[in-house]
Amino acid sequence: MERYFISGTNTEVGKTVFSAWLAKRFMAEGKRVTYVKPVQTGFPADDDAAFVRTHTGLAPADARVIMTGTEPVAPCFLWETFPFDAVADTINAVSECDVLLVEGAGGLLVPLDMNRQMYEIARACDLRTILVVPNRLGCINDALLSAHFLASKGLPLAGLAVNDHYASDACNNERNKRMLDHLLPGSVAYVFGTLDTP
Repeated sequence: MERYFISGTNTEVGKTVFSAWLAKRFMAEGKRVTYVKPVQTGFPADDDAAFVRTHTGLAPADARVIMTGTEPVAPCFLWETFPFDAVADTINAVSECDVLLVEGAGGLLVPLDMNRQMYEIARACDLRTILVVPNRLGCINDALLSAHFLASKGLPLAGLAVNDHYASDACNNERNKRMLDHLLPGSVAYVFGTLDTP
């Protein structure tokens, strides 16, 4: 089974759109996909699993959220003790698929509670991280910081997913991607902008 953790250099950078886009690509190859969101705040107004289901046709059992909270804040403000082990066990129990996509909330260091951070889900569930990077001014620094953090924790980077939705012009659009691929050789694995990007 291919197992990926979809994270980003910040919040609101296109992780959910990318998750749906990537799921559709795998499904077009005939692969069975399961999408899991470990924690969703701002629920039900924000429901990333519902978005993925709408745009991929995945069944509710194959695109779901584990923990929800109504206030749109970092998980640490909703859970004094986040049920980390139970969430990790739920993710690790997924077996009836070819590809598992686990979408984090915000970036790698978002606190789940006073003791746990988002990246620890990737470690506990043996997930390779794909970093979603909005193609805009400042993205190179943000991507490098996140990539170096992963390396410092011994966690594998499966690649960068550059989101061209944020590109201001064609020149900077391409320059950012070239520089990212130079500084992190071979890292730009995906480029997307909308769900319809080929």
